[in-house]
Amino acid sequence: MLSRGRPILCTSDHLPPPFHLIAILLLTPSSLVSTEASHRMPYFALATTKTATTLAWRSADHLTSFRHLSKRQVTSGMASSVPQSGTHYIDAGANLLDPMYQGSYHGKPRHEPDLDLVLQRSYDYGVRSIISLAGTTEESQQLLALIHRFEETEAGKNDKVHVFGTVGIHPTRCAEEFAEWTPGASEETQTCRPKTERQQKQIIQNLISIAEAGKAAGNVVAIGECGLDYARLQFCPKDIQQIGLRAQLEVAIVTKLPLYLHNRESGEDLYSILLEYKNRLSFDEGSSGIKGIVHSFDETTEIANQFISLGLFIGINGCSLKTPENLATVKKIAIEHIILETDCPWCDIRPTHAGHSYIRTSFPSKKEKQYSRDTGTKFCVKNRTEPCHVLQVAEVVAGIKELDLDEVLDTCCKNACSLFGDLVKKK
Repeated sequence: MLSRGRPILCTSDHLPPPFHLIAILLLTPSSLVSTEASHRMPYFALATTKTATTLAWRSADHLTSFRHLSKRQVTSGMASSVPQSGTHYIDAGANLLDPMYQGSYHGKPRHEPDLDLVLQRSYDYGVRSIISLAGTTEESQQLLALIHRFEETEAGKNDKVHVFGTVGIHPTRCAEEFAEWTPGASEETQTCRPKTERQQKQIIQNLISIAEAGKAAGNVVAIGECGLDYARLQFCPKDIQQIGLRAQLEVAIVTKLPLYLHNRESGEDLYSILLEYKNRLSFDEGSSGIKGIVHSFDETTEIANQFISLGLFIGINGCSLKTPENLATVKKIAIEHIILETDCPWCDIRPTHAGHSYIRTSFPSKKEKQYSRDTGTKFCVKNRTEPCHVLQVAEVVAGIKELDLDEVLDTCCKNACSLFGDLVKKK
């Protein structure tokens, strides 16, 4: 039993996003794109600081690639071309329902909602697909409604990123759904106990119904964010978290959707429970592994290898790149097992973080009090991460692994598509 507390989906905060002004004709690996062929290649607007920067879009059978010859800063403006089929890179973990994208910070309104600008900026900077995460049953429904609005509105019919979602309950939120609170003398002394088996089965059925409807519509690609979080037990005790995890594993088994897993200081227990369910979760022909990703990974190489042995991918974002120990772990994980994400609006890579020295792309920003929709076409909000920041994550991974940025982006995109599908909306 634990005291009742209000759950929070994410910790940490994060940096801001980009824009571009000076139109630069992109280069192919071998030659300049001709004027006649330019309708097949995107124009990017960007300004470099000192030496040249080359960005290259590969042909339709490849994913977008970026080459950096020097550190650069995106200054202003927007790109305006339609990408070729198959040319995209992916933010495999975002939180588009977060109040920051509605202009609210810690409950205080700071500026107008700007999620549309965030998505346009992501598209302009090369992001073609985003997976947004849900943390409760209600949020799962809200997320699918949001995705539906993207597709039905005129704005959604323009050149935008393809947004997909998950259905699930975050471990710190499991007490809200899988437990009942017993009043105490004060809020601190309130305790929670599991709901009845019948009530839990109803929760599972509700999640299955939401997930299957979203899957049929082509919008749901995973079950989660589910898992364990022993770093914040004040929000939900271990026993309730484990009940919630097991319930959602049943949802994944029925829907045959990949798992989107959360793990904080709980790797051994999470691995043990997944191992127990491995045979039931290995539903792909010719595969004996579990389809899923351990999101925002920040534990040891040994724990990472345990998850990889189950068939899982490792999700890397700014929270995975804070310390020298984090970098050493990521360096040891083969790129074939990594998927890139931002966990935006959180998990920015700050100057105090070990991975910051590998960043080659910076984005101009304003504090939330000075930001508006007018400035939002040229600036990001300081310490608020956006999907376009996935490029910075890729730069750090490329730097510590001593790999070409192209290779990191291409391989991680292919990894995401092998897990979640091609992540392109069918029109």
